Amino acid sequence: MGSSIQALIDQADERADEGDFEAALELFEQALEQVPEPWGEQEQALGLLVSIADMQFLLDDYESARDTFQAAVNSFEEAGEDLLVQLRLGQSLLELGEEAAAAEWLAAAFKAGGAKAFECEDPKYLAFVQARG
Repeated sequence: MGSSIQALIDQADERADEGDFEAALELFEQALEQVPEPWGEQEQALGLLVSIADMQFLLDDYESARDTFQAAVNSFEEAGEDLLVQLRLGQSLLELGEEAAAAEWLAAAFKAGGAKAFECEDPKYLAFVQARG
């Protein structure tokens, strides 16, 4: 990974830790722009896509989060097995009213991480998955 990409990621992580999700999102996007295409062959692109989608979710931009998580899942086979991807994609889908798809992703997150995966999240997500269970 290029040092300029890593520097952007480090800055983005700092901004995210400070709660400045907009600045973090911008920095993650700048880092992704420096990743050579095709992204599907670049492992670092997966982490950046997930980070970008996570910031979009935290900024309540559920449509963009859904689309970015879907891009990660479509480009990287292992993305669909990632607990954060399962959780956030399910949450984004639920927020958009896509309950059937949300139920699948949230059930996968529950299966992978149990109730612990939901402990820092709005209780409505765990209640939704348990009601469907």
